[in-house]
Amino acid sequence: MDIWQASAEGALADLEANKRAGVDLDGLMPGAQVTALTVAVVTEQFGSVKWLLANGANVNARNGNGGTALAAAAFLGRDQMAKMLMGFGSDTSIRNHSGQSALDIAMMDWATTKEVAATLRLPVNRATVEAGRKEIVAMLGGASPYGWDALAELIVGGNAAALKVALGKGADPNARDPRSGTTALILAAFLGRVDIAKVLLAAGADLKAVNDDGSTALTAAELDWATTEYIASMFGIPIPDRDEVEKGKGEIATMLRAKL
Repeated sequence: MDIWQASAEGALADLEANKRAGVDLDGLMPGAQVTALTVAVVTEQFGSVKWLLANGANVNARNGNGGTALAAAAFLGRDQMAKMLMGFGSDTSIRNHSGQSALDIAMMDWATTKEVAATLRLPVNRATVEAGRKEIVAMLGGASPYGWDALAELIVGGNAAALKVALGKGADPNARDPRSGTTALILAAFLGRVDIAKVLLAAGADLKAVNDDGSTALTAAELDWATTEYIASMFGIPIPDRDEVEKGKGEIATMLRAKL
């Protein structure tokens, strides 16, 4: 069994045999142009990763695209693998031939991720990958550029397309206003932003989440106009056309009731 297959299968005896035979532990797999360490990361073989690094494999060895095993972990959201690699001294500043660091890759949008994964014939589960990437971004000292203020601006402006992009780049669909605990979905419901609410729900927004006053998105959607105006003025939220807002609130309330 060659070193790459042994790494993929966690066959430590075969890895040992390759080492005794003088095989380069950092050699690139023909065709795929990846190291045995990267293969082990992709296939989630923790035993192979530990063996390779303990036996002299270079944690910063480059694959054919210039990236390292850490980049592969970032792409697939393998947060525990990333943690292990960083523990062995993985250089987080290394960039591939396209100029991307592991952090850049961890913040890649989902559409691009799917396209790259399809090209590489790698199966990916969005929820798993994005959850792992979120942990990796935190490990690498990065953060989504889309904090509450940025998301609120998109919601108030009704920019569903831009919100979708932000969520694809790691924005939290359950982000909260630090002043009131209001979630993105509650704000969308409050303003009657139907398309925004749909995007947030598709991204996993918690429709049962409550703000500091105990209100949910459904509560916000059911508010009468006078209360809506009062709250909006209190928080400085610009209100669009009344008819549009009330129509949207009704649609969102119906949508949320159906999901509860």
